[in-house]
Amino acid sequence: MSGTTDKLIQKYDSLLKKTTEHKFTKELCSGTLSDRSLYIYLTQDLLFFETSLRLICKTTSLAPTTNALITLAKKIGFFSNDENSYFHDCLELLAPSLSKEERANFDNKVIPGVDTYIKFLEDFTKDNSATWASLITYLWICEQSYWIWARDTPRAPGLHWKHQKWIDLHDGEHFQVWCEFLKAEVDKLSVEEAESVFAKVLQLEFEFFETCYNA
Repeated sequence: MSGTTDKLIQKYDSLLKKTTEHKFTKELCSGTLSDRSLYIYLTQDLLFFETSLRLICKTTSLAPTTNALITLAKKIGFFSNDENSYFHDCLELLAPSLSKEERANFDNKVIPGVDTYIKFLEDFTKDNSATWASLITYLWICEQSYWIWARDTPRAPGLHWKHQKWIDLHDGEHFQVWCEFLKAEVDKLSVEEAESVFAKVLQLEFEFFETCYNA
């Protein structure tokens, strides 16, 4: 019998598909995404990253087992090093693609459409009633959706590092092991425990791509 994660993926297949097959990710993997679009996306994702890191720390503090605690703690270290470095290196590279005046509209500013997701994360972090079940479900579908597009979207050969490294951060054995850990944790839950957060976060992930691509 299918577990909770498989049931949710099957039920929300159409939403998952339009999120993981978005024009943004397709163009990123083909190397045709404009520098402007990538710059805007990264300014917003950096703000998301900093907010979500606080939420992951909260999730880690509620880990029910030593294995979960150590796995999450190790991932926080990875995020703080490899992923954080990519943001700043790539934004510096891409900055000339926008005027100084235009960059001011995005640098350190949450744009309409992304603000809903950031607010969701902030409220989730402050909510003392948030459970391990809801927090680990958020983290799983957030990461799983990225693994799907990074793993399955056709890639052009010889991509520039600004595209390739972002793909590599969300693909390969390291990310597969991470997503499989999260999946196993969510499979310990009932569909009822996970569904509302799963559906909400997946919709927010789609809207994030939509907003940044069309800004």
